[in-house]
Amino acid sequence: MKDVVAVALITALSTVAAGGLAGAFTYRAALIQARNQREQAREGRAEERVVRHREVRLEAYVRFLDQLLDAHRYMDQLWTEPLPSPAQPALRQLTEHVDRLWKATTIIDLEGPPDVSDAARAVAGLAAEEWDALKEYLEGSHGGEELHLSASGDWVQFGRRRAEVGDRLVARARNAVGGHLVAPE
Repeated sequence: MKDVVAVALITALSTVAAGGLAGAFTYRAALIQARNQREQAREGRAEERVVRHREVRLEAYVRFLDQLLDAHRYMDQLWTEPLPSPAQPALRQLTEHVDRLWKATTIIDLEGPPDVSDAARAVAGLAAEEWDALKEYLEGSHGGEELHLSASGDWVQFGRRRAEVGDRLVARARNAVGGHLVAPE
């Protein structure tokens, strides 16, 4: 009978030991799984932040480019159509376009990166230079002149410089948001 009790005790102890060992392995696997899930969640949140930052940057860049396009359209209108008389309303509107462009650069400054901010400031600076030139022509005008004819050198120069600084801005902005954006399939 002692042998039966001994075998029963050994069996019970080995069952308890196996259960404890299995529990330990299960606990360790659960810890590893929980750590992996926390790490995946952290990576997911980091990815979401990157995507969100990219979207915010893209939105800021698009808003700036829209302001730039509006300013350039108005400037082109002043260069190519007969100048208005009196010139003050046109000058006020031109000033508003350039001011809005400068205000939009602050958002670009905040969103960065610095090379895009520098390019945006160069674009706004050129718009301010063009504002100066157009202001002089507007203030000296009696209306009816077409600047693209009488000041064709300035008109061509500003057009060329616009393209240069605009292309630089777009290239840097494109790089900042991750290259060429592919349409979703």
